[in-house]
Amino acid sequence: MNLRGHERTEFPQSVRKAAFIRCCKQGTQPGIPQCESCGNVLRSGAIIFEHVIPDGLGGLPVLENCKVHCTVCADIKTHTEDSPRMRKADRVLKRAYGLEPSTRAKIKSRGFAKAPPQRKASGPINKWKGF
Repeated sequence: MNLRGHERTEFPQSVRKAAFIRCCKQGTQPGIPQCESCGNVLRSGAIIFEHVIPDGLGGLPVLENCKVHCTVCADIKTHTEDSPRMRKADRVLKRAYGLEPSTRAKIKSRGFAKAPPQRKASGPINKWKGF
């Protein structure tokens, strides 16, 4: 769930039907459903109805905001465009409203004692005996 407080809205069936008809008509092979990004022929079960403007950034579930993609193009768009834009929007929103997690304070201790430097690599190692 994103910070805007709502789940992703899916496209209604009427919008999905209209987008599917559009991808069948506008491709290079009329009557055959093709990806609106790469032009590959779409198979049953491998059709993704993708938001042009992500739902998390205010994209509406309307035909103008719907593209029909193959699974490869949908994954590429999601990982290279949509996710980075939504993460940035969430960071900006958190910063604007002071919702960033507080920084953790360092543990106060005297730390470890420094070992004396070794003078040469072939000499014996001087181990600290603090028993």
